[in-house]
Amino acid sequence: MSDTIELREDFADTPTGKANLWKQEMAAWEQDVKKFRAQGRRVTKRYLDERNSAGLGSNDSRLNLFWSNTSLIQDILFGQVPTVDVGRRYGDSNDDVARVSSEMMERMLNSDIQADTDTFTDAISQLLQDRLLPGLGVARVRYEAEFETMTVPPALDEMGNELAPGYEEEKKIHEACPVEYVFWEDCAWSPCRVWSECRWFGFRAYMTKDEANERFGELIAGQLEYGLRSSKNATKQALDADPWQRAQVWEIWSKELNKVIWWSDGCDVILDEKDDPLGLEGFFPTPKPMMANLTTKAMMPKADFIMVQDQYNAIDVLTTRIDVLTSAVKLVGVYDKGAEGVQRMLTEGAENDLIPVDNWAMFAEKGGIKGQVDWLPIAEVSAVLDRLVAQRQQQMMLLDQLIGMSDIVRGQTAEGPARSATEQSIKGRYSSARLQAQQDRLAEYGADLQRLKAEVIVKHFDDETIVMASNIQNTPDANMIGPALELLRNSFAMYRIKIESEAMAMSDYSQMQSERTTFLQGLSTFLTAAAPLVTQAPETTPFLLEMLKWSMSGFKGAQQIEGVLDQAIEAAKQPKKEGPGGQKPDPALQKEQVKAQAAAQKAQAKMQELQVKAQGEIAKINAETNARMQEIQAETQSSGVQEQQQAFWGVQEAEARAEIKRQEDARKARLQMVPRV
Repeated sequence: MSDTIELREDFADTPTGKANLWKQEMAAWEQDVKKFRAQGRRVTKRYLDERNSAGLGSNDSRLNLFWSNTSLIQDILFGQVPTVDVGRRYGDSNDDVARVSSEMMERMLNSDIQADTDTFTDAISQLLQDRLLPGLGVARVRYEAEFETMTVPPALDEMGNELAPGYEEEKKIHEACPVEYVFWEDCAWSPCRVWSECRWFGFRAYMTKDEANERFGELIAGQLEYGLRSSKNATKQALDADPWQRAQVWEIWSKELNKVIWWSDGCDVILDEKDDPLGLEGFFPTPKPMMANLTTKAMMPKADFIMVQDQYNAIDVLTTRIDVLTSAVKLVGVYDKGAEGVQRMLTEGAENDLIPVDNWAMFAEKGGIKGQVDWLPIAEVSAVLDRLVAQRQQQMMLLDQLIGMSDIVRGQTAEGPARSATEQSIKGRYSSARLQAQQDRLAEYGADLQRLKAEVIVKHFDDETIVMASNIQNTPDANMIGPALELLRNSFAMYRIKIESEAMAMSDYSQMQSERTTFLQGLSTFLTAAAPLVTQAPETTPFLLEMLKWSMSGFKGAQQIEGVLDQAIEAAKQPKKEGPGGQKPDPALQKEQVKAQAAAQKAQAKMQELQVKAQGEIAKINAETNARMQEIQAETQSSGVQEQQQAFWGVQEAEARAEIKRQEDARKARLQMVPRV
């Protein structure tokens, strides 16, 4: 890495001095990036199979595994339009302001992504290809606003007299924050070791003279150098004939100066400079670029192809040899020119056809056909061809190990006996670790872009734009728009809302359905268990709803349902109206009623206890009386005296009846002693 150029005092604070400063800064960067650019262009040509890009001639054969592997990885890493998941940084169920704020931001970001004119999806796909080929992928955010001049008429009183003069004002009629792809050769950065040391980051744009006039004015536009895209040393005739007559203008974001500078090589002054226009927390309008194979020595990427180019080149050399030998594997031989019959056998011979030969004795003496013909040794050529094919297969397997294109990704099965589920799981995680890391990095980069976009929206969009774009006014949380907007405007808003890194993952509708089904099953179980408690003690309803809200806040996509649940909780907390006129009952009277109900329940329990005891005593007397009557009857039958039996029976029955009556009277007396409520 070349020495970085510090801001020195000998550069005067003038447009010319500043232009010289950035000329030296860009020269230092050009020196560092020269090798990377050359390698990146060569790798791109190799991907497109442009010959002579890696020492191969136009007649050489190539097995373009680099194109195959790169295309497969690109399709795996990014295949469909992503969705953004904005949630509360802390899952507090009562933090409804943060919930509504995050829902507003999520609606805005997703509505932009799903719009046909949005460039976020294309930017992610294009920068991913740049990351996989030259090794550098970049995208940025930009704030755009359109204004219209409005004429405000003068203020008049009832008599038509002018109270205040009319005036003109600019009104914002449209604002947007698009995500733009940046070509890998159209970005520059200060020489540094890691991203945190980067002092400035630049973006190159090509502008026609008309565009430069509109942006910088005729004086500046006249000093720019307009040329061909492919060559700086172009004749005037070529410039007049070629439609690509544009100037290279660099938009440089200087973190240490807290300014944005527009500079063009060949111009003696800087084109323009402005103070930080976005006020982003990290200053730069782009996240840390996606760079391949970085080290802490220098923040300069190196393409993945460069790390395994020897294996790719070896496979191409073997492929060329295999093609040459394949064309040689054919039936070719020589024969005795004087043996006319042999030649006719190959040119005129048909099925079941005999060709006459003159001087058969001489022909046979020379060994017949075997003595007249000698064939090319195909067996030796085939053996060499088989060895080359095996060697190429070995090189391909070695390449798969180096680039991480495992047998799991290719759908192959391991040889040998069946492996256990644990072994297969460990092997799958190990073989896909590198690919998973790339997926996570791409998802994090997409999330970083959306975070920057959210920060621009929070700091520069009007309240009306945010409300209309999110359509939050048509939800149950419409009454919380004011506090939610205030939270978004607060400098600590980003500490209470977040964008998940897995937001860039592919949409898995089966997983979404499974999550919702699981939640509904748990909700059904909860409601079934809570229903008896609500019936017996209605005052516990708010508590149960709060528990339900707490559990619901842990599910994705539950923000809208939480708003409906908030309304139910508030309704349950309101006291029920009782009595005529909807008057609330007297608390003292309610207390006396509770005491009376408790005394009544206690007396009722005591009465039930006495009744059970009395019934037990009566049952005991009845059992003793019946047993005594049976004994007397048995004795009477054994004596044989009928009259005595009847007399005795009458006496005993009368005594028994008297005893029963006495016991019944005693029971009634005891019951009368129990206090009644």
